[in-house]
Amino acid sequence: MLPRMVKLSALGLVVLVLAGCARGLSCSRPDGRFMFARARVQPAERLVSAAPSLSQDVSVDLAETTQSLAEQESALAQKEGEARTAALCELARLCFLLGEYGEKSEREAHFSKGRTFAEILRQEEPRRVEGYYWLALNLAGLAEAGSAARALGMVPTIIENLKIAVEIDETYDQAGPHRVLGRIYCEAPCWPLSDGDVKKSLHHLRRAVEIAPDNSTNHLYLAQTFIQLCELKEAHRELQQVLSGTQHATWPAGLQEDQLEALDLLKRCGKPD
Repeated sequence: MLPRMVKLSALGLVVLVLAGCARGLSCSRPDGRFMFARARVQPAERLVSAAPSLSQDVSVDLAETTQSLAEQESALAQKEGEARTAALCELARLCFLLGEYGEKSEREAHFSKGRTFAEILRQEEPRRVEGYYWLALNLAGLAEAGSAARALGMVPTIIENLKIAVEIDETYDQAGPHRVLGRIYCEAPCWPLSDGDVKKSLHHLRRAVEIAPDNSTNHLYLAQTFIQLCELKEAHRELQQVLSGTQHATWPAGLQEDQLEALDLLKRCGKPD
């Protein structure tokens, strides 16, 4: 498991389109735009108002992350072997985090840099999971930051890298390859526009829950896929698991965000029949 540094939402959605299925709940995006790596449905302001302490920690952790990135980058040339591999992995991860949670104007620059570090790592260590995984996440960030057309065009490459990551080490980052694949298959438009496939989403997220059952985000994503399938009883069960979760995909305080999201979805879904 990687360190958790940024105290904002981990792998969270900006928007879900909650319409059409059963009681008006669905996670499809009819306009072709979709978010790959996030977990939050509510707007940021709503979460901050519900948990004001979260916003107080963000700037501190972002500053620490920026400083750590600069230090790791300046020291990279002097590192060899396993130390270099670990540094490249950390650089790709830190760039992704800064792209996700840093200044909007700098998002693409961070994701692009993270992509470069991940590509170097993948080339130097093709049998390790980290390069494929962090390349996929930084590409997902670039896709989200760009146009719908660019996002759709990048989906196959992102999926390809995640599939390789699954083959190498499906347990990495608390079942991260399965978690992100499951999210992409849920969020991406279906054929012929893209590779969206809710049944594949269900397969990967069930596996993520099996591998890392204490991870709240795994259960939250699985619940949202069940909602898309109109299987509200199963969704209700997974949302209850979110409320009893003890770990989060990226940072400890993110557990509270997942639980707020689960409560919101439980309210929207109502009691299953």
